[in-house]
Amino acid sequence: MKKSAFTLIELLVVITVIAILAGIALPVFSKVMERSRATSCASNLKQLGLGVAAYLNDNDEQIFKDPPADAANPWPKVLQEKYVTNWKVFKSPFDKRADDKDANAPVSYGINKNVLTQTSGAGKWDGNFSKIEAPSQLILMAPVMTSDASVPTFDASNKGSINVSLPQPSGGGKIKLGTHNGRSQINVLYADSHVASIKYLSNSTSDSDAFCYVTAESTGSLSGIIVKWQPRKP
Repeated sequence: MKKSAFTLIELLVVITVIAILAGIALPVFSKVMERSRATSCASNLKQLGLGVAAYLNDNDEQIFKDPPADAANPWPKVLQEKYVTNWKVFKSPFDKRADDKDANAPVSYGINKNVLTQTSGAGKWDGNFSKIEAPSQLILMAPVMTSDASVPTFDASNKGSINVSLPQPSGGGKIKLGTHNGRSQINVLYADSHVASIKYLSNSTSDSDAFCYVTAESTGSLSGIIVKWQPRKP
């Protein structure tokens, strides 16, 4: 009986076809996985926003302080103990740090430092959310990114045992330091509890909807600009 078998040329053709198909499929798969992580990140922020809202409801609309009144209870721990009990919610799917529990759990998200920092006096911010001038425009929380422009990285010193504040973007040009879509997008939780994926720009005066910081916004000196980083205009 004559046995049939693949020739070397046929095997090479099959391997080449598989390699071509894999080359086409991998980028598509990577994009699907990135969209899945971005959706999960937005879900985390939404849950954190609901937790903050519940906390405010229990505390006469008064937000956390930085430093906290009780050094042993920074805002991640306060939220986790009663309002957002799963520590995994505090970690972005883009954060590659190892999982952990309790106070050592990685915290990928930060609160706008101007919301945490409270001052007294006329026109100042006392931490009362009912006094926010534009809650639908004020950035409350977002992933705390480092200055590494190559891959999404997070501040490794930030754990659940300390307050995590979200610094205003700094630097010149249009540096992409977001979490997804080629580092050009980042998920943001606003003070009214809605979540959106917006463009990340370190410094821009031309895009009022981007995750960026315009110096004049800190003083409210530009008419018509919604303050994204200040709860109240001084």
